[in-house]
Amino acid sequence: MGYAVHLYFDSELEAAFLKVRTALTTAGVTPTLERLGDRPHVSLVVMHDANPGKCIALLQDFAHQRPRMPTAFGAFGSFPTAQGVVYLSPDPTDALFDAHRQICERLEGTGSQVHEYYLPDNWVPHATIGFELPRAEVQLALGWLQTNFRPLRGEFASIGLVEFPPVTELASFSLQALTAASTPTRASASRAGKAER
Repeated sequence: MGYAVHLYFDSELEAAFLKVRTALTTAGVTPTLERLGDRPHVSLVVMHDANPGKCIALLQDFAHQRPRMPTAFGAFGSFPTAQGVVYLSPDPTDALFDAHRQICERLEGTGSQVHEYYLPDNWVPHATIGFELPRAEVQLALGWLQTNFRPLRGEFASIGLVEFPPVTELASFSLQALTAASTPTRASASRAGKAER
């Protein structure tokens, strides 16, 4: 059994991701993620083992302190592995990397075994849109995206814990709504991150 911490999107961005998945399926790409019941997301960490109760408690605390994060997906790619993964890439904002760092730090005291690809300095943020695809379908998906994909914008709106396989959501919590007065700039977020180190 594995576990993962997911950042979920606002409803409009999630719908836009699902449209991309549907279009890829229509183009001939196997809808692997839909069969798994997997919502569009960015995984902050994937864990070989975890204490679900402790993880849920820390995610609830994190969500109560963390504002929603604006995000944009303007690029796509595929990992050079046999897993046949195609993904969209979120813009690498200070807020996103700070959220990842904070979650990793909080998990250290829970006995969770974080997969090496999700440790700080190894993590490549991505939103999977194809998984376990044969090589020909990876190329088909990338070709479709090259021709048809347009950048997507929205917010990271909630955070949750899932276990797998199969993908089962154990808990999710809404991040705090942004206000004009509380919206951080990239510069202020960077200064805040440096002050915490």
